Amino acid sequence: MKLKDKVVLVTGGSSGIGKAIVMAFANEGCNIVFTYNSKKKESEDIVKEVEQLGIKTLAVKVDMHSEEDIQKLFDQIKEKFKTLDILVNSAGINRPRDLFDLKVWREVFEINLFSVVLCTEKAVGLMENGGKILNVSSIYAEGKACWKGLPAYGASKAAISHFTQTLAKNLAPKILVNAIAPGYVKTPLWIDTTEEDFENSGKEQLIKRMIMPEEIAEMAVAIVKNDAMTGEVVVIDGGISLKTV
Repeated sequence: MKLKDKVVLVTGGSSGIGKAIVMAFANEGCNIVFTYNSKKKESEDIVKEVEQLGIKTLAVKVDMHSEEDIQKLFDQIKEKFKTLDILVNSAGINRPRDLFDLKVWREVFEINLFSVVLCTEKAVGLMENGGKILNVSSIYAEGKACWKGLPAYGASKAAISHFTQTLAKNLAPKILVNAIAPGYVKTPLWIDTTEEDFENSGKEQLIKRMIMPEEIAEMAVAIVKNDAMTGEVVVIDGGISLKTV
């Protein structure tokens, strides 16, 4: 797929991996729509930065718990751009909690999975000329790499990986669907993490450092450009899944 002038929606695009993906597609000449929740100032700064590239951009405040908000998002996309070419489901939350805390499980699945299902359904309706869908999974989705402190998060990402493959079978050849599964990426999702903490966590990976969001974004662009891939979950984990004892 040639990316120039394509319309891209990135959920959770105001920080971390989502922001890096927004900027990567903007630098490819894509028209950008991204969602944010609480980071209004950061989103306004991103809009200014993207518009300096001569790119049309739209930032929309969306509570990913809300079906009404998600519907309004796609109404705005249809009004402004008429169509959608690429969807990147990047919005997600991380809640380390007790193994059996159902309140946390519901919150995590509402954002990490159910909002993805809803956004994907509405995106497909706008992809009249075909398109690409890219989901953000996690290395924690893999059983042997799961971490005992993130049961709900890991399970939600495992569901995303499976949903990706199911979508690929249902939507090909018109719409191609893939996912990326990052390892330890230096993002705000690591709440209250110091630089020393980041350095120590990075050393757990074979590359001996944290992955940067821009490195994930580079792969996101490469996957979307490729017209021979669908149903793949591409691991970008710095080699951590290869570590044993």
